[in-house]
Amino acid sequence: MTSMAVTIPAGVLILIALYLLFYRFTPLNARQSGFVISLLALAIYLPVALLNWPGADVLALNITVFFMATYLLAMLFSHQERRKLQSADQLNSKWFHWGPALIVSFFVVILIVDAVLVTLSKEGLPKGLQQFLMSDDSGKQQSDMQFPGVMYNNYHKKEQKYNQYLRQQEKIENRGWTLRKGWLASPSAGQASVFQFVIEDPSGQNLEGAKVSGRFMRASDSKDDIEFSMDEVSPGIYQSRLELPYAGLWHVNINFTLDDENFEVHASTSIE
Repeated sequence: MTSMAVTIPAGVLILIALYLLFYRFTPLNARQSGFVISLLALAIYLPVALLNWPGADVLALNITVFFMATYLLAMLFSHQERRKLQSADQLNSKWFHWGPALIVSFFVVILIVDAVLVTLSKEGLPKGLQQFLMSDDSGKQQSDMQFPGVMYNNYHKKEQKYNQYLRQQEKIENRGWTLRKGWLASPSAGQASVFQFVIEDPSGQNLEGAKVSGRFMRASDSKDDIEFSMDEVSPGIYQSRLELPYAGLWHVNINFTLDDENFEVHASTSIE
């Protein structure tokens, strides 16, 4: 789905153009034109959003902005209509009403705050702000600070699976395995990079013959999740060439089968 930075300005401009056409070339007055355009905006945007689901938060923000835009247009042109019917002196004493202005201002602030939060959830903090907020007194960024965004496989609702995951981690520790995972080069959104996974025994030797697969999970929208499998490109080294479409924080679940046993490990990665 197109970013809100595109859909909201483009949608508002289209609504303004449609409103002016309705108001000028139909017998509808200002408020009636606003009502018709609001319904038209909903009729057009809602099917598009359902076919390309952007998330309930983005849907609500877009619809609210569109309704607010038509409401403000209706108020503006209603004022012009009253101006034609009233004398200038009467109008000058009544043109400003603090009640509607306060309501509009309240919703504008709410929309701005919500838009910022939704954008941060999808794109993450800008690097400069991230370093400023997530650094210690020496200016060194704290790598363990992040916004997780998802609960892995709903473990809080599935106690049995969570206990199974804990037993798997205990087996890995008891066998002395070391799991190394990561990108061979710094990944960028929209560009393919090689993701590598290695299992080492206590002596530092790579373990061969594992079957490895996994899933990269987008914190803000599960529709963006990407499943992958890994090939053993050399003894005990498993790789997959992947392209993640969006910048920001991603989570990855890696599943591997070794010695007829299944294991699962979790990690996070940041895409520029």
